[in-house]
Amino acid sequence: MEILHIKHNIKTLSDRLTGLQDCLYSSALTAESQKLQQLAAQPKSGNSINTGERLLQELDALQSYQAKLHQSQTILADATAALELLEFQADEELEQELQTNLAQLNRSLEECELEQSLSGPCDKNRAYLIINAAIDDLDAQDWAEMLRRMYYRWGENRGYKVADVEGSLLEYLDINSAILVRGGVNSLTLAIEGRYAYGYLKSETGVHLLKRTSPFNITRKQASSATVEVVPMDVQLEIPQQDLELIILPRSNLKSSDPLESWVRIVHVPTGISAISGEERSRLQNRKKALAVLTSKLFAIMQRQGVQQLADIQGEILKTVLNQPIREYQFASDSANQGKVWDLRTGIQTTAVAEVLDGKLDSFIKAGVLLKN
Repeated sequence: MEILHIKHNIKTLSDRLTGLQDCLYSSALTAESQKLQQLAAQPKSGNSINTGERLLQELDALQSYQAKLHQSQTILADATAALELLEFQADEELEQELQTNLAQLNRSLEECELEQSLSGPCDKNRAYLIINAAIDDLDAQDWAEMLRRMYYRWGENRGYKVADVEGSLLEYLDINSAILVRGGVNSLTLAIEGRYAYGYLKSETGVHLLKRTSPFNITRKQASSATVEVVPMDVQLEIPQQDLELIILPRSNLKSSDPLESWVRIVHVPTGISAISGEERSRLQNRKKALAVLTSKLFAIMQRQGVQQLADIQGEILKTVLNQPIREYQFASDSANQGKVWDLRTGIQTTAVAEVLDGKLDSFIKAGVLLKN
């Protein structure tokens, strides 16, 4: 019976792999690969170096996807050979190795199938991930920083490039030691660069809730929340100049007398949507980054509302998606009450809270992607 089960498993995996290979070698994907190779090979000027790097990243990701399917084909061939040996003579060690390889193949195919389902117009794009503490208090700011670390680690684990665009650590007074400590953020933006970054992360948009004993007051149970917003990078959207308001925020700790060193905030006046950047030393660079984030935010809103023009954005429902609670993180209160992470939309739960906060989000992200699609 075990051999029959293995044979059925191999047949199912083989059919799934064939379907993925049909997609891989489709005329559309082949054309995309050729186009990326041609564009990446073109001479780069100073202004197009970053574009060239992104093209190379996309080409590397596509070639990595192809290599993954080729590796899956090799594993499947080896599994078929091992099955033939097992049908001739029982071998417990070989059977265990075969089961392990089939489980690995299944995980690899699941990831490839998930990417195939990411067919939205911006799913392949890089992404900005924006986190805002719900209120201005230590617990909420600390929670926002924990989320920042969680997504940072998730991106690094996938081989993505993750960088701060805006946001800095705050300082607070430790009530036990009376020492000024750095930690927590009110608001921050991460740039996450990698193929399908937006497709994977877009379902993370919403309110993330934390329930724990406050580390700043151990006698108090605390519920904190932070809003996560994910928007695609590299979008094309013309914003009328008269609709933009530029606000210059001088650096509070500025040691240089250079007047161009400052934070820049850009507001889209009709909607009130804004973006800020202060990570660069140049005001011009900060303005460019802030405008890029603002453009992505407005584009994402248009996509969610199904409108074609900026003027058609409905202001009264701007925050509906952002205000929707999507996941709850509960820390263990004592040895009898285990902590858990619970997705409020899909029902997926885990007690491995520390692992989730260390970036192991794949089960939640996969469920979110399938829910969106």
